[in-house]
Amino acid sequence: MTVVYLSGKMTGLEKSEYEKRFNRAEDFYTSCGFTVINPCRIAEEVEKENPKASYEDYMKADLKALSGCTHIAMLDGWEGSNGAKREKAEAERIGIEIMFFREIGGLK
Repeated sequence: MTVVYLSGKMTGLEKSEYEKRFNRAEDFYTSCGFTVINPCRIAEEVEKENPKASYEDYMKADLKALSGCTHIAMLDGWEGSNGAKREKAEAERIGIEIMFFREIGGLK
């Protein structure tokens, strides 16, 4: 089974803005036959378990989810995210295939 983890900037953006971008990427990779791990959904679960979760709590959950994936897709603008850079470095460390998701017309 091919499982892709979506990685991109979330911190500092409006929730509606990053959810839209992550959901578009999820739709694309799902249509390509991937099982998709969307960190927006991981964040919702972390928030349910701990409404006062720290940044590191989110990253711990994200990196755990990433460890079970075969691919990581870096969304436009990932370079501006410390978390996405950590996820990419971890993917490189454990041998996960890295892909880049570029939206036509750039960030929206």
